[in-house]
Amino acid sequence: MVVSSGVWFFISAVNHPTMSLQFELSKTWKCALIGGVIPAAFTVVDVLRSASNITFQGLFLGGVVAGYLVKRHDGVGTAAGIRAGLIGGVPALWSLKELLVAIPTIPNPLWFRVVGVGLALVVGVLLLGLPMAVGGLAGRFGGWLAERQGHPRVPTAGS
Repeated sequence: MVVSSGVWFFISAVNHPTMSLQFELSKTWKCALIGGVIPAAFTVVDVLRSASNITFQGLFLGGVVAGYLVKRHDGVGTAAGIRAGLIGGVPALWSLKELLVAIPTIPNPLWFRVVGVGLALVVGVLLLGLPMAVGGLAGRFGGWLAERQGHPRVPTAGS
């Protein structure tokens, strides 16, 4: 019986007692989840109400919380804020469904439809990029607040 190498690796990993299939989230991801879940819930509500009018409510506050929490554990606030922005912005991609469904129903030439799909993808990148940028700035601000409260600073080079 021939077994492909990918399946064999999986079977040997399951049967091997020292190989664990569990993974552990980093402290940055844990803080980003804490800071990103509430804005994601608000984004879901906004998308369900009206896909054309999305506001990223709570995203700045979520990024600040994520940056503050991770900076207290010697992490990078900007990275946690960017990840919180990603988590808070992902539900906004649901609004692209209506746009992608509408493109083929409009009677236009093929090249026009291809351009429409390309523009929809650009909108999708912007729908993720904007919350990530706001979250990154908010995370940096949250890290700054943690430093102002006397939490540990990351040592600089030469000190």
